[in-house]
Amino acid sequence: MSEVDWIDVHHHAYHGRLADALAARGVTHMAPGVPVPSWAAADTLQVMAEHDLAAAVLSVLMPDAALLLPGAADLVRQTNEWTADVVREHPDRFGLLATLPLPDVTAALAEVEYAFDVLDADGVVLPASLPDGSVPGDPGLDPLLAELDRRGAVVFVHPNPGYRCSCTGAPDFAAAVPPPLVDFVMDTTRAVANMLFRGTLRRFPGIRFVLAHGGGTIPFLVGRWELARTWVLPGQDGSVREDLGRLYYETAQSSSSAALACVDAVAQPGHVLFGTDFPFMAGPVVGQTRREVAAYRPGIGGTGMALFPELRAIART
Repeated sequence: MSEVDWIDVHHHAYHGRLADALAARGVTHMAPGVPVPSWAAADTLQVMAEHDLAAAVLSVLMPDAALLLPGAADLVRQTNEWTADVVREHPDRFGLLATLPLPDVTAALAEVEYAFDVLDADGVVLPASLPDGSVPGDPGLDPLLAELDRRGAVVFVHPNPGYRCSCTGAPDFAAAVPPPLVDFVMDTTRAVANMLFRGTLRRFPGIRFVLAHGGGTIPFLVGRWELARTWVLPGQDGSVREDLGRLYYETAQSSSSAALACVDAVAQPGHVLFGTDFPFMAGPVVGQTRREVAAYRPGIGGTGMALFPELRAIART
């Protein structure tokens, strides 16, 4: 039996039926140059076997174009049910992070209730920016965050696949530099900054936020934000470092020793989780991520069990 039961908390499940449903609606790409993948549970089980992963927490980021079409809530519901079916077939290998039909907050609240109370979801995915331009921390999303806080939910903050950076000044920037390379990490950074400086993180302390890709640029900016607290948050007790340390950070595309050292300097002990971003990151990258994390600190591979206790890893010899 391995010393660490590796749990991948950043693992996407773009069911073939979802890819077909999106294509029927004219949606074929997540972002420029990033087509919607077609996935099956067998793909994940194979990569897990190849790289000695015990479990994976499945999630789906719905493209903006689909969320803005009529019937978006129905498609989200179907997607969550498809993922829940996979989890029921392999309860000790998979967990479920439910998709929400945002920016419709009323529909999202209904989906939270269904996902947790009917599908036994382990948490939800919250895009770092929404199709209507809003960002987590904006007051309009407070009813949703209040419900997630009441439930003590795990909330995976992931860059919006359809995100467009509005500050590049170059209309063809995305064509030259695909959004996953720069804009995705900035999307996550902006979302957390908004929640931090609007006081959202403190108003909803029951939410256990997990930040994709090592938290974007947050580990680099924490010192700058700590200095800014003196004039952005005058008179507020505590520190930016304490607020950010309570968040969770995962390792997808952030598994080099340098990146992990930066995350380690911010996160509280046990708050760095293993993630791979499969299938956008293919099997060889999954293996590289696992090797780099193991070389840095093998125990990171199993920290996800604290957030997802329902996962009971299979014993392996």
